Amino acid sequence: MGTIEKFIYLCPHKIYMVYHEIRKVNGKKQNYLVFNKRDKDTGKWIKKSKFIGNGEITKKEINRLKNQFEIELKLKQKYNYLTKNQVKKIEELKNTFNKKIKALDKEEYVEFEKSFFTELTYNSNAIEGNTLTLDETSLILNENLLPEGKTLREVYEARNLKRALIYLKNYKGEISELLILRLHRIFLQDISNKFAGRYRDNPVRIFGSNVKFPDAHLIPQLIKNLIYWYNDNKKKLHAFELAIIFSMKLVTIHPFIDGNGRISRLVMNYILQKNNYPWINVYNKQRAKYLKAVRKANDEDYSLILELLINNLEENLKDFNII
Repeated sequence: MGTIEKFIYLCPHKIYMVYHEIRKVNGKKQNYLVFNKRDKDTGKWIKKSKFIGNGEITKKEINRLKNQFEIELKLKQKYNYLTKNQVKKIEELKNTFNKKIKALDKEEYVEFEKSFFTELTYNSNAIEGNTLTLDETSLILNENLLPEGKTLREVYEARNLKRALIYLKNYKGEISELLILRLHRIFLQDISNKFAGRYRDNPVRIFGSNVKFPDAHLIPQLIKNLIYWYNDNKKKLHAFELAIIFSMKLVTIHPFIDGNGRISRLVMNYILQKNNYPWINVYNKQRAKYLKAVRKANDEDYSLILELLINNLEENLKDFNII
């Protein structure tokens, strides 16, 4: 009977595992990668295997082949919004990122995270009109210094968004209405305590835009519907689709007086994190393209936002010398 060595990978939005299996045939070792997945309709397990060679194979090579095998399997699936080429690119970026991050020592990782969170805080605030520069944001977050000529609100927006990022980094729970409200409460603390963590009760509109947002009395039910959509689709959609579309649906509801864009991007990145994908820092220099893609997504056309954020992710990794 063959010996089996298993490397198990559980993905929150799909129940499956991939493992290395050694089979002995006529006294010789044969190596296979085995994929198990529970069919969402029948509940039965589907098993596929791939021969990867005879004899001894290093763990490093097995992991490389495992990543390649997972990409092959994902490319055989059908996705609602992503093309096969997009899926291939996303998976390759994910694998490269995770490999590089895993190789960092503790000090290197702390420095990477500090730099990334500083840039993400700057860009996410700048997209919404905050005038702090990247250097000024770094002064506030990393040196606890206040730049001259800036409003207290802008300073709090930087501090609070970083606090929300740290909260999500350590959060282990599911996507929920409570999480969305908690993130909003963190973000608006000391900026607008009256509205922090509360849905708007007035109509809102974006200056210069003809986009109409739902009436305020509909918001609690619309958020509950969105959470239901998430739970219904987290086993069906690719994690990248799930994260970006959830973000777009949330910002389309526009549940808050202020902070909708930033909260939507926070939740997007948490969904990516839960599924072992890198966070996306949406650049302020791409603000016009991003807002145009968001407007299309308001009409449930997600093609532009998905393509933009795939390219944005690739640029993120290039900027940090990960690829």
